[in-house]
Amino acid sequence: MRYLLCLIGGALIGALLALTAANSLQRRNAWPRAIMHVMQHELGQSRENARQGRCTDPSMGTAQAHLTLLSGDLERALLDPAAKDRVFGKYAQDLRNAVAAWDVNADCPHQAARLGEIDQACDACHRDYR
Repeated sequence: MRYLLCLIGGALIGALLALTAANSLQRRNAWPRAIMHVMQHELGQSRENARQGRCTDPSMGTAQAHLTLLSGDLERALLDPAAKDRVFGKYAQDLRNAVAAWDVNADCPHQAARLGEIDQACDACHRDYR
């Protein structure tokens, strides 16, 4: 009976330690995941605004500023400092160009087209790197 209790206690302690280690390792990659989540949110909200005809909403300019800022940090967040990935750099530059081409003062069809280009730039990278 004593051995059984020790075995169960050891299994519980091992499970708790494994869970703690898994959480620590998951937090290590928080910055790249956070950038992707924020970019996804901003792009999704902007596309919804464009679909509903709210292209003059001030949040469109804020979304563009956030996407510009975050797209500038992609290489630093996702690649090792010593790594130089030519293909990833091209995808990141394509995204920056698509965000720069987005004119938040344009009419809704024009903005919807630019947001589609941004979405395509994201998808192109995700096809190879996700």
